Amino acid sequence: MLNATAERRRFFRINDTVSMSYRQIDEATANLGLKSTGIIGSEFSLAATLDVLSQEALRIMQRLEKQSPELLELYRILDAKVNAVAQATMFVGSNVNAQNCQDVNLSASGLAFEQAEPMSIGQNLAIEIYLPSTLALMQIYGRVVSCRQNDAAAEQSVKYTVSVDFTHVKEEDQELLIKHVVRTQWQQLRDSKAQSEI
Repeated sequence: MLNATAERRRFFRINDTVSMSYRQIDEATANLGLKSTGIIGSEFSLAATLDVLSQEALRIMQRLEKQSPELLELYRILDAKVNAVAQATMFVGSNVNAQNCQDVNLSASGLAFEQAEPMSIGQNLAIEIYLPSTLALMQIYGRVVSCRQNDAAAEQSVKYTVSVDFTHVKEEDQELLIKHVVRTQWQQLRDSKAQSEI
């Protein structure tokens, strides 16, 4: 059986920009898992469902494109409309502000972020993460595994880097996270290669 460190390292990590919010929860709530919260419902799995359906529809539309290019164009317009409606309804009942993004280090098994206040190791969190590139809003439970003070320059305020291991992630959300991390890492590698060739 893999130890916790080996398990965490199975997943790629990326530096990314996401919208997120969190709240501290007690051990009993954390142990109940995601079913303990009433808001874990259709809006949180909507992005995963739409992603799967969009991929299936796109495969079919690409086969039909040769027969009718207008059909593919119509599909893309309808897909954009559905995504716009989904995004508008997704944030009802959520604490995430899609316009307020922050830098994080992200994987399918955890994340690290900076904040002004320290957090206790072992603190359980209910985290909402919005990935703008995939229109995915996820509810995840996690536990703080590290909190360290950053070296701050004199003109900067003191910040702490908080590292969180995910303890409860819905399977479809973890799949979305894995896809997002792999796509982003691939894009970053491609951009880096393009820059080095200039």
